[in-house]
Amino acid sequence: MRDGTGLGFCSGRSPWLGPHVWSRCAAVWADVQRRLAGAAPAEKSIKHIKIETLLSQKDTLGDDQPESDFHARRHPLGPLSRLAQGTLDRLVLVHRLREVSAQLGFTRFEAVMPDTEGEPELDLDVERAPLSRDQTWLPATENRGEGIFLSFSGEAIAAWQRRPAVRRRSEQLMAGFDVWKGRKRIEDASFPGLPNILLQSLSHLLITTLSLDCGYSASALRERVHASSKSGYGILLYTSALGSEGSLGGLVEMGKNIGRLLDRALELGHLCSNDPVCAQHDPADPHEERFLPGAACHGCLLIAETSCERRNELLDRALVVPTVATPDAAFFDERA
Repeated sequence: MRDGTGLGFCSGRSPWLGPHVWSRCAAVWADVQRRLAGAAPAEKSIKHIKIETLLSQKDTLGDDQPESDFHARRHPLGPLSRLAQGTLDRLVLVHRLREVSAQLGFTRFEAVMPDTEGEPELDLDVERAPLSRDQTWLPATENRGEGIFLSFSGEAIAAWQRRPAVRRRSEQLMAGFDVWKGRKRIEDASFPGLPNILLQSLSHLLITTLSLDCGYSASALRERVHASSKSGYGILLYTSALGSEGSLGGLVEMGKNIGRLLDRALELGHLCSNDPVCAQHDPADPHEERFLPGAACHGCLLIAETSCERRNELLDRALVVPTVATPDAAFFDERA
């Protein structure tokens, strides 16, 4: 059928359309109506598309071929400790992946901090300088590697956020974030949310544990954190390199025993060598001028900045495991 604009569309649920075809047709027509109304097209970010792919119901994604860019398999979670039961709902072992990085320009002060969906978040009034005046190409690198993807239960995270102690911890972290905004004179910055800080902190503990167990250096491991109630909650830990280090298979092998890996990471986060100073850090304290992190320092959560997608900021051990100063706000808590 066609409307007055000459655009074809589907009207009603036709009996000859299968469920999959109908859903695609309805999505296309909804986007057509949105554009006719003058609104921007509904486009998904790269991070949103990636987590949708990893959360798909398929047991195998991509081709297991030497020239393949992507190949992943869903793997059983296996035995989990009582702390981790009910928190994880999917494990995907990424046997092959490709990472392409391009340099767009540079700044002399601070880079733009991405939000939880990978889009630019903060406007620091710093203009990015191009690489050349007549720029017709960009320098880029193509790396190949492997990874582990962990998906977390949205219901478990929602129940955790409703706890009174977690809300109090959120107020402390938000107070530091507000002081940081005032110092930077940034008005439109939004707090990334507790799930993002939780998964970011857990990701750093897992990276440290992996570097100790599987032989990869900590700087060779990287993260992609997905923390959105719409797209899902997950952590992709991966390595990619020009040489052979990116495809040795050690990371995938470690992922097959995710229960042991997670227990080691949680044990690592319980006590920091700088405790109690680290655990008692107040984000809003003007004397320390460390407004973004909570219980986080070089003795526990901070890793190589090239491995962290948020430059080692907005981290808090107390949201992952109980600490000596905040024993009741942890996501992995036996008393919860």
